Amino acid sequence: YTPWLCGCNLTAQSCESLSSALQSSNSVLRELDLSNNDLKDSGVKLLSDGLKSPNCQLEILRLSGCMVTEKGCRYVSSALSSNPSHLRELDLSYNYPGDSGVKLRIQLEDPNCSLDKLNVDHGGEYRVTAGLQKWACFLTLDPNMANTQLILSEENRKVTCVREDQSYPDHPDRFDAHQVLCSESVCGRCYWEIEWSGDYGVLVSVSYKSIRRKGWGDECVF
Repeated sequence: YTPWLCGCNLTAQSCESLSSALQSSNSVLRELDLSNNDLKDSGVKLLSDGLKSPNCQLEILRLSGCMVTEKGCRYVSSALSSNPSHLRELDLSYNYPGDSGVKLRIQLEDPNCSLDKLNVDHGGEYRVTAGLQKWACFLTLDPNMANTQLILSEENRKVTCVREDQSYPDHPDRFDAHQVLCSESVCGRCYWEIEWSGDYGVLVSVSYKSIRRKGWGDECVF
């Protein structure tokens, strides 16, 4: 049985009944996706109590983007030590695991631990911020892609359009159009803000990195 509860506005209080279900003698839960709910450490503690139960048969647990800190990850680590035989996959991405994330990786090497897939990617303190800031991306612009009439500054986080061509070295990724891509790739949920000033508008888009650099056709511009 697999309940899909991703992004359902669940809170820590919602985890009480889920913990009871995990501890039930006739538990049928094998996969549980609670991603993108603000469960926080208190909710993870309740879930971890359920994971410790010998009746728990859960194999896959997804807690991506649940505002979990190092404290919450310690609860999960303790649960895996108490009942290491069932959980195979654990997703704690987009949280703030800190050093506890390292400890969980070490547990993967324990031959008695059934966990074989752990995701703690895209972590950071800002991931435990409520609202859109949880998905914040810190992007920089790629100087090798900037058109010759674009000047990058402020550690490649600001771009200014000018009339004079800049003496940039030739590069196969440089745009003919007045464009530039970020150095970082994005996937999943992402949020960023842009400040703009000037007399003309700008276009901001998400683009494939393979967009054509040479020319001005539709396949080359945002």
